[in-house]
This record gives sequence, C-alpha cells and structure tokens, in this order.
Amino acid sequence: MSVLEAAYAVERPEREWLKGLVDAIRPSVDTGLGIAAYVYDTNDRPFQVKNLLVEGCPIDDAGIAMLRHESNDAFVRDSWIARAAMMASETPGYADHPNVRGVFHPVGIRDIMVVNAIDPSGVGCWIGAPLPRLSKLEGVERERWNRVAAHLRSSLRLRLRLAARETSEAGGPAAAEAILTPAGKVEHLERAAEPEREALRDAVLGIVRARTECRGEPEQSLPAWKAMVRARWTLVDEFREDGEHYLVARVNAMATKPMSRLSERERQVVACLSMGLTNKEAAYELGLSHSTVRVLVARASAKLGVDTRDALVAKYRQDALT
Repeated sequence: MSVLEAAYAVERPEREWLKGLVDAIRPSVDTGLGIAAYVYDTNDRPFQVKNLLVEGCPIDDAGIAMLRHESNDAFVRDSWIARAAMMASETPGYADHPNVRGVFHPVGIRDIMVVNAIDPSGVGCWIGAPLPRLSKLEGVERERWNRVAAHLRSSLRLRLRLAARETSEAGGPAAAEAILTPAGKVEHLERAAEPEREALRDAVLGIVRARTECRGEPEQSLPAWKAMVRARWTLVDEFREDGEHYLVARVNAMATKPMSRLSERERQVVACLSMGLTNKEAAYELGLSHSTVRVLVARASAKLGVDTRDALVAKYRQDALT
C-alpha cells in the first residue's frame, strides 16, 4: 500500500516522485545490491532515460547507456515494452547480451527483479532490484507485482496529463469529473460521471478498505484498489486548506491510436494484451469485470478476422502501433 500511495502522489516533481517510489518499494525487494529507477521513452532508438535514480546500487548512467545502445529492437520489445513484473533473465537473449556480461557481472549482478510500467504511448517507469543469482518470479508474487505495475502505469499517465493541466482543466484529459469523501459521499459529479456514480463510490470505499483494514494483506488490499474505474478515471487524494480530505476522479483513459474497426474500449483492452497482460490483468488495469474483457476480446477478434490471441495482438500492432 505504501508503494501505491507513493505512486499516486502525482503532483510531485518527477525525481521526487521516483524517490518516493524507491523508498516505498526498497524494503520489499532489496537483497543488498540496492535499487534503481527511471522514467523512459521508447519512441526513439536508443530510447531515452530520464532521472535515473540509484539507491545503493552498482549501476550508473554509463552502464544503463551501454545496455540501451547495445539492445536491438527485439530485445527492447521483449523486455522494456512487453513485460510488467518480471526477472530480467526472462528476456530472450539476456544471457548472451554483451553488456549484461560486461556491465552487470563485474559488479555481482546476475539478475534483476523488475517492476516495469509502460503505457501504450511508449512512456514507462522502470524499477529494478539487482540480484546476486538467477531467480524466478512466480505465482502470487508475480500477480502482486503485475498489479503494482498497473497502478504505476495509471499514475504515470496521469502525471503526464497533469503536466499539461493548463490545457486540460475544461473537460479534457485529467479533468476532475467527480469528488467524493472517503466515506463515499458524492460532493461533486459531472454529467459524464453520473451513470457511474455507484462504481465511483464503490471504488472509493475499496481504496479506503485497502488502506485500512486490509493494509497488511496484499492479497486482499490489491484487489480492493483497482488501477482504474470503468477504464476512464483514476482516483487520487486531494487535501483542502481546511484539512478536508477528498478523493478526486480524474479523466485518465488509456490512449490508443485510432483504429476505425474497433471501439475505444476494444482498443484499450487489446492494447493491454499487446503489453503482455492476461484478460484478468487487463480487467484489473482498466477497472472492468473479467467477463466484460472476455466479451471485448471476442468482439475485437471478430472485427479483425482473427481467431487467436497472438494473431489479435499482431494485427493490432500492425494496424495501430508504430
């Protein structure tokens, strides 16, 4: 919960935001080799890294730069672009990568436990804990960190939108469409949010439950705190000068490139699949039911004339992504 709370401190400057994330996540993952974090943009090659933050970790800017410059498109796609929670050693070609051997091995790093949150826009946030031996991330632990990555994706996307708030306050991206108390009382509701009044209220109560009665139980608290509400809103804390606390629903829908044959919701679901998410993970990511996601996947497949998940993702990438 402390990691999610740090993630949704969205108005902090980027380096301060990353520092909050690192401080929150480090006790759970640091094996003695520290932790590193950065924001990156894969729209250029080699992709751009901003605000590299290193805490007790033997990786520096030069090492990261060498790794990026020696990584071909396939390696970038199979690591930074296509994975959320993972071990770096899961990436095809990891063992033979020249700078894995040249940069990591000399300082005692054999693997990295990664929580990677990349949005379909190509901008992501990478947090890695180096490990002294090859490891695996399985079962409940992988599911837990995948859910954390969903929240990092949501919070990073909202940060980018809030950075342009001067053009987005009047109903555009990041606009506040609902304000609720922690008890679920609606204080303000825009017309666009009215049909989802109960969904917003339930989401607020879920966050409060996750932070209080379920706080020490991640298998209960993470399911209670969804990354999105109805694929449209992210809920963030707002404290007024008089000390009153509210949760504000800000427009933060996952942006996808136009694709005329698919609806916006279908594109969002398929975009999640293209990032390696399962249907269940996409449901958590978007704040939709698992059954709704299954229906949307089936509709998208029919519209694009494909009958397998891999074919659906390939067709989507071919037609909609650069």
